[in-house]
Amino acid sequence: MPIRYMTIDEINRAAANPLRFIQDSEAGYDALLVDAAQRILTVSEEKPIVLLSGPSGSGKTTSALRIEALLDGWGHECHTLSMDNYYYRDENLVIPVDDEGHLDLETPLIVDSALLRAHIQGLIRGETVHIPSFDFVAQQRRAERTPMRRLPGEIIVIEGIHALNPEVVGADAHNWGTGVYVSVRTRIKDPNGFVLHPSKVRLLRRLMRDQRGRGQSFEDTVTRFRSVNRGERLYIMPHKHHADISIDTFCPYELSVYRDILLEGLQAMDPEFMEDMDVSDMAPMLRQVAPMAMEGIKREALIREFIGGGMVE
Repeated sequence: MPIRYMTIDEINRAAANPLRFIQDSEAGYDALLVDAAQRILTVSEEKPIVLLSGPSGSGKTTSALRIEALLDGWGHECHTLSMDNYYYRDENLVIPVDDEGHLDLETPLIVDSALLRAHIQGLIRGETVHIPSFDFVAQQRRAERTPMRRLPGEIIVIEGIHALNPEVVGADAHNWGTGVYVSVRTRIKDPNGFVLHPSKVRLLRRLMRDQRGRGQSFEDTVTRFRSVNRGERLYIMPHKHHADISIDTFCPYELSVYRDILLEGLQAMDPEFMEDMDVSDMAPMLRQVAPMAMEGIKREALIREFIGGGMVE
């Protein structure tokens, strides 16, 4: 996936016509999804499973649901399955700690890989499998299970951060699955040549989501993101080469939408903490962006996964 750059000046010029900016941005994302769905469909007879991975804040869930909707609309029944269902805890599971002594919740060890692999093979054969679910509040697997069966010709999209890891999904995944990797790849450049890394865009998305729906402070989200980035380096990036399709999920108008919602909170944070966490560049970059309201952003838009009011709630 080639690295793309977009300047603050380009963003601000486009933001002068918000509805056009939104429409053009969404058309670009739509085109990437259509191309991905067409490529998936081309090989779906021998590869009925889609393995969709990407780091936190990349828009995996929306991308998976949008691909499902496209395939459904073309008359090819598709279902999306979240790997979160296969998280588990038991007394024999030892969760490692990260460099700062916190539980490493990004590790693939917390995925019930054996059950997931068994269910994938069962779905390929057209058998009924019973999908578990995980209670993130209680940190345990729920008792109830949901039956699922893949009928002939149907496609299953499995999305999760470990979906391209052969140790989790199976070493033979290339024989029966199409790999898709989604992430923010576009870098934002200001007039002085400073570049905002894509990981910071994903952090802004998490700040939006956590503030809106999870009651977390900015400090909590930023602190947690350090561990998330460590997990990305260790567990996601090494396997992205297994992807057959790559999608840049950057939305050109998203910084303009986040600006007035996040800027005050970012500026109120302790500068020394921001420097230590390597996020002191986000507020200065947002200050340069022309703000935009949420009006005109459709329900299916990827950033609705983070600002609310979308397909993922």
